[in-house]
Amino acid sequence: MSQASSVSSYRTYWTAWLVLLALTVGMVFTGQKSVMVGGMLAKAGLITLLYMHLMHEKRRLVWTVLLAIFLTSAVLVGLLVPDGKAM
Repeated sequence: MSQASSVSSYRTYWTAWLVLLALTVGMVFTGQKSVMVGGMLAKAGLITLLYMHLMHEKRRLVWTVLLAIFLTSAVLVGLLVPDGKAM
């Protein structure tokens, strides 16, 4: 197995950066909640796969990281929503 298959090129990172920029601009100009949530999920997935280098990992590790991110987010939302409703 060669190491070259698991290394991302600069072109991949620049393309990902441009996609993230386009998603951000689209989210800013649209302003709809469904577009915002979809854009945030797409951006989180792209960042997780490319910049955390999970694209080349085994599926079990990827699912473990995604589950940890989801559970952490759920706990944070659960702790912050009561404060938001109190205002």
